[in-house]
Amino acid sequence: YDTVCRFIDFLRHPPASNKYESIKELLRRSFGMNESERAAKLLHMTGLGDRTPSQLMDEGERQTSVEFQCCDLMPYSPTVVETVSINFDDFNESFLTCSTCLYPFDANNRKPKLLSCSHTVCCTCLGAIADLPRPSESGSIRCPICREVVAIPRGGILALPPSFMVNQLIDLLNGRKRDLIPKCPLHSNEELLFCETCDNVFCPSCCETNECQNHTVVPFSIAIKRMSEIMLYKANQCIKTLNKAAGNVQRELKLLEQSVESVTVDIDNAFSELNKIVEQRKTQLLQLVSGVKEAKGQILQDQLNIIQLEKMKIEMECIDFQKELNVRTLTRYIGALNEKLDSSLSLMEPRENSFVCFERESGVSRDSASLVEGILLSFGSVTVSKTFPMLCVADVAPATKNLLCSVLLTTVDYEGLRRNTGGDPVRALLSCLHPEATEKDLKTPVDVIDNGDGTYELTYVPKNAGFHRMEVTIFDRVIKNSPLFIDVSPHNNALWQYSGSNKGDSQDGSESLLQPVRVAVFDQSISILDTGHNCLKVLNPEGVIVRLITGTSLADQSAVGLAIGKLSNNALVTLNWRSKLVTEWTWQGEEVKTFTFSEFVEPIDLTIDPDGRIIVLDNGRAKVFVFDRGARPLFSFPLQKSNCSPQSGGRQNSYASCFGFTCVTVGPNRDILVGGCEVQIYSHGGTFLFSFPVESATNVCLQPVVVGGLAVDLEDKLVLATVTNRKSSCVMIFNYDGTIANQIDSFNSKLRRPSGICTVHDRCCLVADLGNNCVKKYRYK
Repeated sequence: YDTVCRFIDFLRHPPASNKYESIKELLRRSFGMNESERAAKLLHMTGLGDRTPSQLMDEGERQTSVEFQCCDLMPYSPTVVETVSINFDDFNESFLTCSTCLYPFDANNRKPKLLSCSHTVCCTCLGAIADLPRPSESGSIRCPICREVVAIPRGGILALPPSFMVNQLIDLLNGRKRDLIPKCPLHSNEELLFCETCDNVFCPSCCETNECQNHTVVPFSIAIKRMSEIMLYKANQCIKTLNKAAGNVQRELKLLEQSVESVTVDIDNAFSELNKIVEQRKTQLLQLVSGVKEAKGQILQDQLNIIQLEKMKIEMECIDFQKELNVRTLTRYIGALNEKLDSSLSLMEPRENSFVCFERESGVSRDSASLVEGILLSFGSVTVSKTFPMLCVADVAPATKNLLCSVLLTTVDYEGLRRNTGGDPVRALLSCLHPEATEKDLKTPVDVIDNGDGTYELTYVPKNAGFHRMEVTIFDRVIKNSPLFIDVSPHNNALWQYSGSNKGDSQDGSESLLQPVRVAVFDQSISILDTGHNCLKVLNPEGVIVRLITGTSLADQSAVGLAIGKLSNNALVTLNWRSKLVTEWTWQGEEVKTFTFSEFVEPIDLTIDPDGRIIVLDNGRAKVFVFDRGARPLFSFPLQKSNCSPQSGGRQNSYASCFGFTCVTVGPNRDILVGGCEVQIYSHGGTFLFSFPVESATNVCLQPVVVGGLAVDLEDKLVLATVTNRKSSCVMIFNYDGTIANQIDSFNSKLRRPSGICTVHDRCCLVADLGNNCVKKYRYK
């Protein structure tokens, strides 16, 4: 193989020598001894042994493959790359053609035979030579090329060895595609060129314009070859894709078979249970019929036995009295028979009857068969789906750490029409891509909610900020835009904000807020205690003021408490710390009643529990006072001394102690929660239960903190607290045992002294920001 390769390279680039020097002499000088002999045999086989390099070059056709950066008519010289290739017809004529008859070798009559002199002659020519009369050379022939004597084997010409090299070359050329070189019909020596930019074929001799200037021009033969390769590549890609599609369809067919088998088993089990119930009922009824038969039969049999006994007794007495001759005795016996005849009339009627009937539906309907049929027709169903996963898309909503987030999946069928029914087996897998995420947080559970209209809500609660990857599948096949990449924000910003008409700190602003300290919600109406403007503003869900409540109980910028509870038609209740008045208001802004209490010193907040009790927190007394619906005092209890953070001392402790207790609310089981620099929890009777601090482990350096307002999510038992310290403010969400569940930092719009807080629907809360004179809405879970 190495010799053949070197030989071909030698033919392409022969060494410089006298043009009359033969190829054999050149081979002897260019190859080693053994290689030279093998190359000489190759030359004998191909008939090139006595040719000179110039003769060899005349037999080949020099072809030039030129890649132009512009047309060859340009004033500057293009870049030219030359390659030398042997013409196929010349190569076939020189190497694969019999030198005697000039016919090409084939596998039939003109098989190439290798002679002992290394020349190759076709089998037909050798047969003709062998048939010539040669009296002096019987059993041998002479080579028609070199005239050397060649012995004929016993099997004749056909027994001569085949020319292996020529056969290999024939097979090689037959298996190779022939590259066609298109020529110009007017200029046979000019190869057609192809402009890739213009997509145009032209002859450089025929073209007289410079339209292809600065274009990429290649020989048309190379362009055809490239396009053929591209076509084959694309065809292979299509075949691979179709093979993959066929595999997917076959796999789906197998899954269909498995699903059908599973459903068949489920149907058999379901109806087996029904059949079991039917058989049990049938057995019960048959047993009941058998019992009725035995009971009725026993009664009738007893009556029949009595009749037989009486009959036998009368027959025996008749036999005895037939011999009696005393008339009086016979008369008495006849009287006795008359009495028995009268008494036997009671045995004429059977004491039991034979009536036994089967009622399909006792006392309800005669059409019970149709009722059972209707129930059976509605029993069970076979659910199928036309959903096509590759056309289904999912829309990602903004996601925030520790909040319930969602992705809306919309399903469509194969025709691209939106589905209007649910029931698809949707699965979702959410993984955190943050490098510092713990193994526990790498996988986040996703709940699938079927809306029943062809859409599905995929809900999850991310525990880490950063990018997450969600894979969504239907029938274990990915949807169109899966996987989804979700950027979870670490900041919880306000969804909505109300600050009025921005009239500044005007004391008579009818829409703006000035020092809002409390906020409450009832029946989608938002009530804001605007202490700076001495009024109570009621807003609709769109944030438009629908009512403005004023009165003496709200005067002197001293109103600090607001609650809504079960008093008289869910009335509003306010507290004024300066006048120490607790006032009940109607929703129309009319005062219902006002009361105070002699032990009030500094009432700071109030709330109403589910029983309608009014609970007032007095910071001056450090006590909580409880009143009934009629404002009659029930009891009071002292508060525990606050345990501020031991890590804070001196000046910071004085900062915390100057606030004392600030807010009160009602928790689960009617517990009473009191806020200050910690949250204290008391039973509904005033017994201290436990307390927990409100500082965050990440903000210990900013302690102590003060709670401005409290609210409780009774459904999930969460405690919401507005927290303020010297440098920052936020909303902390605690579990009921005091562990931190979440935090609202309001990164884009910082809170300044948040005070009142209340929960609303959709996992949201409203916060009265005293420092910014506004009310903000946040998601807290």
